[in-house]
Amino acid sequence: MKNINYIIKGIAALVAAVLLSSCGGEKSGPETFEPRITAASQQVTSAKGSFFVDVVATGAWTLELTYGSGASDWASLAQVSGNGSKAAILFSYEANGISAPRTVTITLKNGSMSPSVTITQAAFVTPKWLELPETPAKDGYRFFSRKMTVAGKQARNYAYWWDYKNLVSSWVAYPLNNSLIGTGTRSDAWALDPLLKEDEQPVLLKGYKKGSDGNLYDRGHQIPSADRLTSGANQATFYGTNMTPQNNDFNSGIWSNLEDRVRTWSKKCDTLYVVTGCTVEGSSVYCLDNNGKKVTVPTGYYKALLRYSADETTGIGGFMGCAFYLEHDWDVTTKGSTVKKTMAMSIDDLEKKLGIDLFVNLPSRLDAAKADQIEAADPQKESWWW
Repeated sequence: MKNINYIIKGIAALVAAVLLSSCGGEKSGPETFEPRITAASQQVTSAKGSFFVDVVATGAWTLELTYGSGASDWASLAQVSGNGSKAAILFSYEANGISAPRTVTITLKNGSMSPSVTITQAAFVTPKWLELPETPAKDGYRFFSRKMTVAGKQARNYAYWWDYKNLVSSWVAYPLNNSLIGTGTRSDAWALDPLLKEDEQPVLLKGYKKGSDGNLYDRGHQIPSADRLTSGANQATFYGTNMTPQNNDFNSGIWSNLEDRVRTWSKKCDTLYVVTGCTVEGSSVYCLDNNGKKVTVPTGYYKALLRYSADETTGIGGFMGCAFYLEHDWDVTTKGSTVKKTMAMSIDDLEKKLGIDLFVNLPSRLDAAKADQIEAADPQKESWWW
């Protein structure tokens, strides 16, 4: 009997030893909890969009957004703090208007733990519209465009390259012909641009206020109101993003006359592709919008024109180029307000002055050599313009 008891005790001791060995000789504790954040997508297109993120956490938590290089505040979360796990938090992001990808990292802070997930938004691919200049990746600049309806069909109204720092469009580009001009009257519908937040644009419902030099400036259109007379299209020319502060003598004089000349040219061809822009380099002058934000007063203005006519008897493949650059401090007394042939320059000469590439999509319509010829041609020698 004693032998049986010894055997039973021995077996029990052996089982206990095996169990103790398998547990590392220690008692098992509770599993360590690790909070986590997951996103429905980590790669998105350049278009505006949204998706959900999920938070797994215990206790109080917060979410923070950290942006990579370049623009910030282009993404948002519907909820940035909570308690315990939370599913389906809406993450929204704006369209990427630059030709470089950008990133934002969402960090979950829960106790001493900070897991994160990074979202990458693809670079913007510029449309192949003939009127567009280059849109290089550049901090503080972004591409926007808007549409309009002409004779029941959708058409391009205008595109612009927005300078967030100086609160002016570096350029506005658009196609122009008789049908795109349309019919109607000036609306004077001054309004905020719905494509930007109020603090990202000048509020000009009451015009510019005096700024650093004490002068009052006109709200000078880049795409003129008279270039888009159709209802709806005309109202869009009165957004603050289409305005720059212009001296009245300049705005109502040489600049207005150049706008008239451009419209006249557009009615003589199939389409005139127009880039209207301003330069702010070297400017230390600013005025104020209705909310007190500083708006840089440009030092100069330009127009670049690419004419197309199916009748190829003039130009190269139906195309011809012409450009103008006018200093903002235009002296009316000595230079007058008449647009003269001697003021015209080639596209190439304007590109050299500005340091940008205009009509970058022209080589897609012609071979590169012909595109170069068009941009290098001297418009003063081409009678079609005069």
